[in-house]
Amino acid sequence: MESKAELYIPACFRSFQGFQVKDIKEFRNTRHMEIILESEKTREHLCGRCGVVLGSQDGRYWLTCRHMRVMSWTVSVSFWREKRHCSHCKKIRAERIDFICEETPHVTKDLAWWLNRLTEITSVLSVSRLESLDKMTCYKIDKEILVKLLQGYKIPKVTHISVDEVYARGKKQLKNGETRDDLFLTVIVDLKTHKVIWVSQSRRKEALDQFFLILGPQACHQIQVVATDQYEGYSVSIKDHCERATIVWDRFHIVQNFNDALNEDRREELERLDPEGKMEDLMNGKYRHIFLTKAKNRSQQDKRHIEEVAKLNEKMSRLEMIKEHFHKMFESGSKEIAQNMLGQIYEWAYQVKAINVYKWVWAMLEEQRLWNYFDHPYTTGISEGVNRAIKGIKWQAYGYKDMQYFALKILQKCGYLNSRYHLMTV
Repeated sequence: MESKAELYIPACFRSFQGFQVKDIKEFRNTRHMEIILESEKTREHLCGRCGVVLGSQDGRYWLTCRHMRVMSWTVSVSFWREKRHCSHCKKIRAERIDFICEETPHVTKDLAWWLNRLTEITSVLSVSRLESLDKMTCYKIDKEILVKLLQGYKIPKVTHISVDEVYARGKKQLKNGETRDDLFLTVIVDLKTHKVIWVSQSRRKEALDQFFLILGPQACHQIQVVATDQYEGYSVSIKDHCERATIVWDRFHIVQNFNDALNEDRREELERLDPEGKMEDLMNGKYRHIFLTKAKNRSQQDKRHIEEVAKLNEKMSRLEMIKEHFHKMFESGSKEIAQNMLGQIYEWAYQVKAINVYKWVWAMLEEQRLWNYFDHPYTTGISEGVNRAIKGIKWQAYGYKDMQYFALKILQKCGYLNSRYHLMTV
């Protein structure tokens, strides 16, 4: 009597806890493989909701789940899932199946974690098309896994951080009771590793307070330098939680504010010279950026244009000299020299009656957070680079409505909440 040939089961198909492979069906026309499972007799039936051991059986239903691809073939797993009475829930409950995803019963955990890893390098929409799954299913799976990873996430030890905000959503997405500050996310970056270590909702003081409270008093005490812009809410939060930290105002934000004041004086002088506005194009449109550029970085054509504007009167020429002197101040390398140079700019602004520059410099002369840069030459330049990457994440996904998910994606792609740094297990 001939014995029946034993079915060969690959090792990758022997990982379904509580079940054993009964059969494997191949559909070559569609390049699909279906694995038929049967329950082991010794398996314990637990409630899918509370985890209590279930009682007598009250029915069953056939369940098919998508599994990982094998050699470009799609794979599904099919089995009977039993319904039994739960003494704790006082209801009929479906049994717990360890290898299926908790977010959706139609995907295995192996595939769910694989989808999460794919979203580290591309959008959810692209992943859904690649794996032939519904976009919303991929989104829910990715978000739930990121939430789980966040529960085990521990902010690394830091001594030098950068704090900046990023524009996250439009005004049309404002909800009742929200203000413009809620349109932003506060992003904290480690200046040593250039990695995002935390993302908070809004750009209020409370957003940064949340980070420091999670970090803890002992870790806050270790922070030495915090680079940030001139937003006062951040400075107040840093002073409340990090007594030893030195607040360094970002150099590029300071230059931007100075240029705004300088441009305002230029416009006022141009309006005085040309009340009818015939020469307005000399400073607007394509010429606007020329006035913000350092003299050494201008082209010959740009230099000729500046000379043409400077010839209008002495004030325009002096304003150009003030701007170049201000840029050289940050290259002086010494706090004392820089303070003398800013004092000289203050006198020049007073002499030529550049009121906007005069007021701005007057406010900055006694501002210690400006001079801290010369002791700790850190900027938020790393944060600005991260913000560019964050914009890329938003463009790739065509925007985000779920701000919690957006914050998780930033930590995933620009921080440590991914497979490179976090233990990924099923």
